[in-house]
Amino acid sequence: MQSSKAAIDPLWQCLCPSWSPATLARASRFLTRPTVTTRPCLQIRKPLSRNRYYNRPTTQAPINAADKHDVAKYIPPARSKKRQLNELANTTIEEPTIHFDQETVPFLYGRLHTSAVYGQTKLCRSIAEYLVKERKEKPSAQLYNALILSNTHNTFGAAWRAAEYLEEMQAEGLMPDVSTCHAVLKVLSIHVDHLLRTDILNYMQQRWFQLSDEGAHDVAVGLLREGLFEQALQRLDEMRGTMNVDSWLWDMAVYMLCDAGEIDEAYRIMRTRYDSNEQTVSRTLWSYFLDKASDCRHYDATTLVWSSHVNQGYLNPSSGVCLNVLATAARVGDAVLATEVFAHLSKRGTAFQPIHYELLIQTYLSTDPPDLERAISILTIMPMEKLEPTVTETRPLFLYLRDKPELAKSALATLRSLHEQDRKMPIAVLNLLIECHVEQRNLAEAMKLYKLIHTFAPISQGAQKSFANIDTFNLLLKGCRVANPPDDQQASFLVSELLALRIVPTSLTYDRLILVFTEAAKHAAPGLDPSIRHIGNARGGTGQSSR
Repeated sequence: MQSSKAAIDPLWQCLCPSWSPATLARASRFLTRPTVTTRPCLQIRKPLSRNRYYNRPTTQAPINAADKHDVAKYIPPARSKKRQLNELANTTIEEPTIHFDQETVPFLYGRLHTSAVYGQTKLCRSIAEYLVKERKEKPSAQLYNALILSNTHNTFGAAWRAAEYLEEMQAEGLMPDVSTCHAVLKVLSIHVDHLLRTDILNYMQQRWFQLSDEGAHDVAVGLLREGLFEQALQRLDEMRGTMNVDSWLWDMAVYMLCDAGEIDEAYRIMRTRYDSNEQTVSRTLWSYFLDKASDCRHYDATTLVWSSHVNQGYLNPSSGVCLNVLATAARVGDAVLATEVFAHLSKRGTAFQPIHYELLIQTYLSTDPPDLERAISILTIMPMEKLEPTVTETRPLFLYLRDKPELAKSALATLRSLHEQDRKMPIAVLNLLIECHVEQRNLAEAMKLYKLIHTFAPISQGAQKSFANIDTFNLLLKGCRVANPPDDQQASFLVSELLALRIVPTSLTYDRLILVFTEAAKHAAPGLDPSIRHIGNARGGTGQSSR
């Protein structure tokens, strides 16, 4: 029988899922609905054939060339989900065969209950139909409870079938008892149906039925599976004060909250379980929690797992998780955590990449107060690991120093101190300070630093010429352009230096040369001859260097 359905706004259902007048009206159908003619539940059905919709031939029939691309001809007709489940429930479940004629009625009732617990829908229905038809047992709540409970099978069960059994019970004049309600809640914990669950809970409240601990667990599971996390957590908090909540339910809540990105609520649960010294939390859950928390840059959750399990040797997170933990430490400036991550990676021989050092620099700059000296020293440690710093690794320092002229001078003093310790000075570090001076429109300091580059050569190698690269000249040419007024004389000097060092200019070099002399021409109005002349000289120098 097809039950009538009221037209309810889906948005209203989402915003007001537990509005009492509506739910009471729906729940009353189990009590006041008049008896109607319906398809009897407990009767012998004719088994459905596996080839109900099409027969598979034993030999392949020839295919017409004109129809071989018509795929629709070889696709079986579409079937509804309800019909598919009915067929599966009656044809494909491999269940033990019982000779009903040789068994007693009490044994069959026991077997009925057992098959219902294990979700054997076909066997359960066969036993119930046999008891009613052959043994002349009257349809009872016990039979329907078993039929409803058998729908707990994850594939062959369905919430709509449990609702149909409830309607058939009413048609037989049977009232759902407390076991019926708990059986429905068990089914709805696997096959979710928010409206039916609300009906059952309101019906139980009206009949003064007590919700058991297992039923409360089923309700919480159904809410979690529906994504109603606020209601699920509220019910879990209520259950915590009145009963012993099983650990598997807490695990399920943490997994689903993490999967939905609700790290705050997952952290609250895990923190409570850790503080209560719960020993049943698996390492798999802790590892998954660390993965999700570090991926979302949740500092409190990350430090909880790292300090309690990674440092103690219970977990060995992957390199990707360690990188996420390092990024979390960089965001909040936890240098201790960042150092522990480096130590953990070093113990297993991980080859560090530039991204690791960049995050470590960001960590020192995010501390309170920022540790500029250590951040700069990281760039001098990278050459020891055979990694040459690039512009990418200097970005955190540039963002920190670009609007702080005094700190830029302090950074130069730090580099001088490190150089006296025989540290190799990468040119990217010196270019960083030049870029900061250019950003502050201080061309004089930038040129002064350029003239000191040769003094940062390794002490063991003695006096050497400048080891500036093309990035150095591109930055200085930009400084010449943004100066007020544009300094074409310094630009000419830089071109001669570039040629003397036999450095090959790039397209960016030519672009900035043109801009420098064009801007200078707007102030002096001598035309564009200087820029053309210097570009020709640069090209000539390039040709000599290439030869």
